[in-house]
Amino acid sequence: MQAIWAKIMSIIMAILAFFGLVKPAPEATPGNGCKAEGSVVSVWLDANPTTGYGWTASVAGDCVTLTRDEYVAMQTEPNVAGAGGTQYYDFTAVKPGTATVTFTYARPWEATDADRVFVAEITVAEDLTVIVTSFGER
Repeated sequence: MQAIWAKIMSIIMAILAFFGLVKPAPEATPGNGCKAEGSVVSVWLDANPTTGYGWTASVAGDCVTLTRDEYVAMQTEPNVAGAGGTQYYDFTAVKPGTATVTFTYARPWEATDADRVFVAEITVAEDLTVIVTSFGER
């Protein structure tokens, strides 16, 4: 019964979104991704800190600065312990140049070769517009 109700609600929300009456939350993006908009690069990565794993971001280059580092838990009905969520990062351009941002998903006490790594290559233009030249898992 809950599955049917959830499908009905998702269809209603899709219809409302189609007519511009509601807009999906920016945190509704599933999976891993990266988007450049103006002077900000946004990155979102699947995460589940209940497992002991967490994302860390390290920046090589000084043309961007980290302005958001936030974990948002997945909303489940009913609430499910350990359901996971999404880690969000925003980087804001501060001067022209290039930067490499490396995201590592690991347990702080045990780095292994199996740790997940994503890399974003970022270029900042003279007008502080950002361009992501590459993003992906390594």
